[in-house]
Amino acid sequence: MRWDGWEVVGLIGEGLFFARMAAQWVMSERARRPVIPTAYWYMSLAGAVILILYALHLGSFAVLLPQVVGVVFYARGLHLDILSRRRDARRAALGFDNDTYPWPAVSIIVPVHNEEASLKETLTGLTDQVYFGPKPEVVAALNGCTDDSRREADAVPDVTVVESERSGMSFGKNLGANASHGDFLVFVDADTRIPPDAVQHLVEAAAGLDRFIGTVAGAPDRGGFVVKTCFRIANWATRRKQAHAPGGVMLMDRETFTRVGGFDESLPQGTSTDMIWRGVESGATYVYVDSFRAVTSIRRFEKTGIIRQMLSWRSNHRAFAAGRRETVSDRAYEDIR
Repeated sequence: MRWDGWEVVGLIGEGLFFARMAAQWVMSERARRPVIPTAYWYMSLAGAVILILYALHLGSFAVLLPQVVGVVFYARGLHLDILSRRRDARRAALGFDNDTYPWPAVSIIVPVHNEEASLKETLTGLTDQVYFGPKPEVVAALNGCTDDSRREADAVPDVTVVESERSGMSFGKNLGANASHGDFLVFVDADTRIPPDAVQHLVEAAAGLDRFIGTVAGAPDRGGFVVKTCFRIANWATRRKQAHAPGGVMLMDRETFTRVGGFDESLPQGTSTDMIWRGVESGATYVYVDSFRAVTSIRRFEKTGIIRQMLSWRSNHRAFAAGRRETVSDRAYEDIR
């Protein structure tokens, strides 16, 4: 057995790994439940980096590879831990746990055009929301329906149904918003599902902002690696560009909705991103919510093709950014139902 300075380096790395486990054990014993302290991630990162240097000195790929991969995992774990602590600190600073916190009245608007297949499931999930404030109002805005969407909507208790023979996604959203009463507006596509605490997440994300408009990260309801990867790319890109994510959910305050005149009913597509950008131009703060995923149907991908659909979204974003709204207005909207 040889003993030199590099052996000391290796022992320090291994010692940090032992120390992280000891820290986790002590904290878990104190809490009487499994706990991963923040120190665990810092010691893991430091230990992995030191062992990488040791592995390079040894020239051992078997020692090097797991430490390199581990750095990625530990860095992500530390990132999530920091985000969680920031959210907890924000909750405490804003007084969310105070019984007197003024939770806003929320209205959830669901534009509906021939959605009998998925409407009941969507509406049921929305009426079952767990929210600290007043029970959210759910408005189903039927526009130009020729199927049994009305029957499906009427079958769900606590849903306000408004109906018009005119059709159009933007028209349906405006119809529902104008019939609602809440100051906090949430728009959910009829083929989209959100978790039971989604409204709570949305309200907390916009807390402290006088005016806001935003979107929610999306996830596909089915599909393989390619579809899921495209959604991840779209989520990243829309957050960077302050656009509408592919999740089918939007949030805004009523004043912003009123100030910009609602959704542009002349646009056949790209209306949500257009609404967000007009809202931001009017002074609203952009809010991107990724504390949960809105699970939405990929039927449009299946009909038009995933690459074609993503290129279409990209083209719309570029047109809006360049002020060429007429190029979007001239495009036809494909009915994918």
